[in-house]
Amino acid sequence: MQETFDIQAFADVQRLIVVAAHPDDLETLCGGTVTMLTQRGVRVFSVNCTLGDIGTQDAATTRPALATTRLLETEEAAAILGIEQVHSLGHHDGELVADLELRAQIARLYRITQADTLITFDPFWSGQIHPDHRAAGQAAIDAYMPAKMPLYRPEQLREPGAGLGCLQRVFLFSTDREPDVFVDVSSVYETKLAACLAHRSQFPQDMKSLDWLQGMDEEHGKAIGAPRAESFRRMMVW
Repeated sequence: MQETFDIQAFADVQRLIVVAAHPDDLETLCGGTVTMLTQRGVRVFSVNCTLGDIGTQDAATTRPALATTRLLETEEAAAILGIEQVHSLGHHDGELVADLELRAQIARLYRITQADTLITFDPFWSGQIHPDHRAAGQAAIDAYMPAKMPLYRPEQLREPGAGLGCLQRVFLFSTDREPDVFVDVSSVYETKLAACLAHRSQFPQDMKSLDWLQGMDEEHGKAIGAPRAESFRRMMVW
């Protein structure tokens, strides 16, 4: 598949749904691309499959308290990026499984958002060592086909605004499996960083906590001669 070196790979997107595993996945992995799309008027819906309720080294806190903190941080970050709506599916961090329940939850969101484009984790990349990342990506892909079928969970279709799933394109992030879309996010990078830093529980040392992210985005940028970029692999759907 021919490589695309700018945001034009997303030119036809009108409604985008991002299915991630944890709060801060979207911001770190595609926050720049999402910013550029919302600035164009694309409606973006964020889905976090887990509560992120073990994402701390502070043993003195509790899982419910951390979950509440991370939900608030996610809403703050979404406002920075221009995301229309955030959905949390409520699963426990570190325990996500691509089962029938998760598939149905995601299919429902495809139907009620009427998203035409999906961004999610690449579950097929052998380097995807976090089980929650693999599960989120697998369930997001598995939900694509049943969401289009009228006899699948028909009660979902009775919800206000719901219709059969209409995804037309899928982009996978967090992959070294020959990414073929690179988006120069240099012009919106400050916005991406601001959204990441809204997740104070995860990045307590401010910019120092994001050295790894800037290094990763600079490495992606080298592929297209840009200061910083985000990369994706297109997945064919029909």
